[in-house]
Amino acid sequence: MSGIALSRLSQERKAWRKDHPFGFVAVPTKNPDGTMNLMNWECAIPGKKGTLWEGGQYKLRMLFKDDYPSSPPKCKFEPPIFHPNVYPSGTVCLSILEEEKDWRPAITIKSIWILCFFLLF
Repeated sequence: MSGIALSRLSQERKAWRKDHPFGFVAVPTKNPDGTMNLMNWECAIPGKKGTLWEGGQYKLRMLFKDDYPSSPPKCKFEPPIFHPNVYPSGTVCLSILEEEKDWRPAITIKSIWILCFFLLF
């Protein structure tokens, strides 16, 4: 694992814990030895009020490569949801999550979640 990736993810985790939108969840998974795996996060996005999605918690996994933040995380709904901006595999279709398109290393986890929320609802 890259020191740069782990350092950035650790900083983002601290920032997320201090300030994140109500109802959103983003937690690193645990390794078999009980330590945090900052390269694999379990997350959830709340359904927007006033929509058919209201009241739901839509689970998503974020997987980070060793070269993060040079490359974007993979964001995948588990289980997959039916939505025009989600591939049948559950992978989110969002240009900022594509290295060849709009990904920039300055994009934060919080930014990704907010964009996913507005993309879905």
